[in-house]
Amino acid sequence: MNYSEMKIRAKAQLKTKYWYVFLLTLIVGVISGASIPLIIGLLIMGPLTVGLSYALINVVENPNGNDNYELLFEGFKQSFVTSFIAILLTRLFIFLWSLLLFIPGIIKAFSYSMTSYIIAENPTIDPMDAISKSQEMMRGHKFELFMLHLSFIGWYLLGIITFGIALFFVIPYVQTAVANFYVELRGKKVIEADFVEE
Repeated sequence: MNYSEMKIRAKAQLKTKYWYVFLLTLIVGVISGASIPLIIGLLIMGPLTVGLSYALINVVENPNGNDNYELLFEGFKQSFVTSFIAILLTRLFIFLWSLLLFIPGIIKAFSYSMTSYIIAENPTIDPMDAISKSQEMMRGHKFELFMLHLSFIGWYLLGIITFGIALFFVIPYVQTAVANFYVELRGKKVIEADFVEE
């Protein structure tokens, strides 16, 4: 998989959707930052993450569609329990792996990285099944996703130099590129059709 192609696609999609994706990520960031010290943060982070994934998939597959901010709350409406449990478990697993060594934690983070996208498209899936499916999807592709993130290192350094200001501009780019990565891994959706016997 060519990570440069993912970035090219993301740039093209953001020509008309940058501010939409920017506001989506800003909303998630603000809500997350405000709620993390509270117990409510544990409850909302999973559904918010899944909702953002749902919205990003829509941007990738329908770049000319309307800006629908309600998509951000799909994780609450369609898969609250699954989203909450799955994202909580992935973070717990990553933490536990990181206790062994830093590198295994990073590897597992990439293994679990598609979980929220999978739930967004399969809201009734079992949390552990979503995590397992993410691991299966990422088998043989973790290094590719690592390289995609590594290709943004210049932007991240610029973010540090500008005290985080530049990150507001690069985060929508990164998020959209990763959504393209997921869609590429997933492949085309199977569209069900009704067949009428002649």
